[in-house]
Amino acid sequence: MASTVNHETLRRLAVEVGEDTVSSLLVVFSDELSRYSDQLSEAPSAMQVREISHAIKSSAASFGADELAELARECESRVKQGQESWVQDQLPRLTMMLQGTAVQYKALAGQQDLLDRLG
Repeated sequence: MASTVNHETLRRLAVEVGEDTVSSLLVVFSDELSRYSDQLSEAPSAMQVREISHAIKSSAASFGADELAELARECESRVKQGQESWVQDQLPRLTMMLQGTAVQYKALAGQQDLLDRLG
């Protein structure tokens, strides 16, 4: 399960930083998501989930991974509200979404003419 790519957000980013740079940034973003997935697989504390969710929320929104950003925002909010059991129940979903989105963005980074494909 991957987050749907907001092509408009990604296109704006590509226009701002250039196609070559955005491809490099997508690889970094993908690697970052993989690291977060690994961290969440290690039975993190509620505070760690909150910190990781906060980081995911910000970077995912910047790269147009809107569904991932929203789930991370919800997890962060629920931890703040003391709803750790809800968050623990959502960790497998968040981890799967992180993994799927990482693969998806790594593939995007490798595409030639990325800007043209984004419309």
